[in-house]
Amino acid sequence: MLLCLQMGITAWTQNRFEFSHPQMGTVFRLVFYSNQDSSDANALAKTVFDRIDTLNAHFSDWLPESELNMLCQKAGAKGCCRVSTDLADVLHKSVICARQSRGAFDVTVGALTRLWRRSRNLKELPEPKRISSALKTVGWRNICMCPGTSCVRLRQKGMMLDLGGIAQGWTADDCLGILRSNGVNTALVDAGGDIALGDPPPGREGWQIEIPSADGSRLMTLKNCGITTSGAAYRYLELDGKRYSHIVDPRTGQPLTHRTQVTVLAQNATTADAWATAISVMGEKGWHKLKRKPEIKVWISESPL
Repeated sequence: MLLCLQMGITAWTQNRFEFSHPQMGTVFRLVFYSNQDSSDANALAKTVFDRIDTLNAHFSDWLPESELNMLCQKAGAKGCCRVSTDLADVLHKSVICARQSRGAFDVTVGALTRLWRRSRNLKELPEPKRISSALKTVGWRNICMCPGTSCVRLRQKGMMLDLGGIAQGWTADDCLGILRSNGVNTALVDAGGDIALGDPPPGREGWQIEIPSADGSRLMTLKNCGITTSGAAYRYLELDGKRYSHIVDPRTGQPLTHRTQVTVLAQNATTADAWATAISVMGEKGWHKLKRKPEIKVWISESPL
């Protein structure tokens, strides 16, 4: 169900609308200013949310019949598989981030995330031999993108993909693009903390984004960019006083156990989402050692949770 809140009329006779829609394990929130009436705004929001539902059918590792899982079933087979341009683009960007982060970001971690997801449900640690077995399927270099096409080959048999570190940011950018193509440039799309921002609200310098941290929240004024906050303390398994995060290091097969919070500001939400995950994995020392991404800004602090 769409929820629309018309918040008032600005000096430029633009109405503020807000909508929400549950999908991808979170709630997507749209906020935009427009000269449209409520009926037109609702129709536009429905278009955006229908698109999110379609993308979920492409990207989900939960849905057995998703395009992503259909591709994984063909892992290890000879020849490339044609996929949608959406999935091809997400995988292409994932490979770029994996290469630049030296494997700290890796969407081929799916066998491990499924293993640790099961452990969270059972509230017990997985057997070491299961972790070792899952690790053998991980390796971003085994994603072969066929140049000039939407074809992909997964070289490693048993490889499972997990787009959880990039899909929401990519979807937020895509939704912002739909709004812009319909003449709505003053907009914010929040995909559960992966935020894509357009032009600022009327009469303001930017959107006010609050980032919580252990030493107090940070208020940022932003426009035409993407921002994501990621951390190891938001979803986790706790045993014997130790927290095992939902974020798994693809290089070791082990979940993060620190409570660091990473905020990344970038030109778009896709980049911010992927690098927030990568930097969470590599840690502050790893990030400073790499530090070859001057186009993004990074804040690392202790999580408030």
